[in-house]
Amino acid sequence: MLRGLVMTIAAAFAVGTLSAQSHEQLVIASDTVTYTYTPIDQTSRAQTGIERFGLSLNDYLTFDGADARDVKFSVIGAPAYSEATGWRLVGVAMLHYRTKQSASPHQLRLNASASLKGCYNVALEGVNYFGDRHALRYGGGFALDRYYLYGLDFATSLGASYGEYASRNYDAYMRYDYRLCTGLTLGVRAEYENRSIVDADNIAASIIADGATHFSGLGLGLGLKYSTLRTEDVNLSRGVVFAVEYEFSPAVLNSVGGALHEVSALFDWFQPLWRGGLLAFNLYGEHHSANTPWMCRAMLGGEDRMRGYYYGRFSGNTLIAAQLELRQRVWEGLVVAGWGGCGTAFTCNEPASWSRVLPTYGAGVRWYFNPSSLVRVDCGFGRGCHTFIVGYSEAF
Repeated sequence: MLRGLVMTIAAAFAVGTLSAQSHEQLVIASDTVTYTYTPIDQTSRAQTGIERFGLSLNDYLTFDGADARDVKFSVIGAPAYSEATGWRLVGVAMLHYRTKQSASPHQLRLNASASLKGCYNVALEGVNYFGDRHALRYGGGFALDRYYLYGLDFATSLGASYGEYASRNYDAYMRYDYRLCTGLTLGVRAEYENRSIVDADNIAASIIADGATHFSGLGLGLGLKYSTLRTEDVNLSRGVVFAVEYEFSPAVLNSVGGALHEVSALFDWFQPLWRGGLLAFNLYGEHHSANTPWMCRAMLGGEDRMRGYYYGRFSGNTLIAAQLELRQRVWEGLVVAGWGGCGTAFTCNEPASWSRVLPTYGAGVRWYFNPSSLVRVDCGFGRGCHTFIVGYSEAF
């Protein structure tokens, strides 16, 4: 009996280290032991080498959990870098939950970041679905960001000298989307913005001169989006996205004292090529009315478009940018990419000219944890400048 008891305890301890999923019985001598375990998948390819490293990194960055009420919560935190913010710590908390009114899970997302430059950003966004056709999107947040200011027109922005200023921002929005048919969505939107220049050095102050240092206003918008895009696997997406939006802020709802208009349009195209190859194209345009304050105009550069330029180095009432990117999957979740593009930004007082069109090109690598989660490292180059980016999503 003692030997049987020892063997029973040993067997129970061995299977107890495995997670509980499958029920089995073990007979030792005259004793029967019932235990629960999950067999290890010995055929999994993600057990050695860089695959194990990728899974370990994902486990380190992510904590998630789910319960029987169809609620899933996840948290991710990691460092990131861009020319505009420098090194920063980024944290994202995501909540997915279901209700009886919709088969699609509702989402609530909290983004927070803090940089070594003293910048911070906190934003809350959510979406609730009502049936198959209706969706309510909402969000808001506050931020303190520091920027370099080269100039308020194209000519002065080409120079090497710049000033530095800080901007404190508050914003909130609510949007209702109605699906007209498969792939086509109509949306109405209300958005509040409050921007203040809270700190500017002597150079930045001289560039701003008599320009506005504060803006607040409420805008009302209408948008139409058509999308056939579908993501099938890592670096395997196909389809097109076309979106156009118009926003209007009447004089009584903003601090400018005049009506403001904004129009934007986007076109994305994704086409798989050979095995593991993906060609992606992005075309974007944005136009603001002539009386729009300089800090609310279109900004060229950054982490997504015109990646070779510092965000906001060139700005204007009108922005047009295009980029073509080739992404090649080389092994499992490892993808390399190269891109080229061009763009320009100009004010209403500057005539459009081919001489103002700026080139950009660059290359980078991505490591995908799954088709929608990745780490991206890009090096971008522009006219006499370059940028380095570490992020957690594709540029487009």
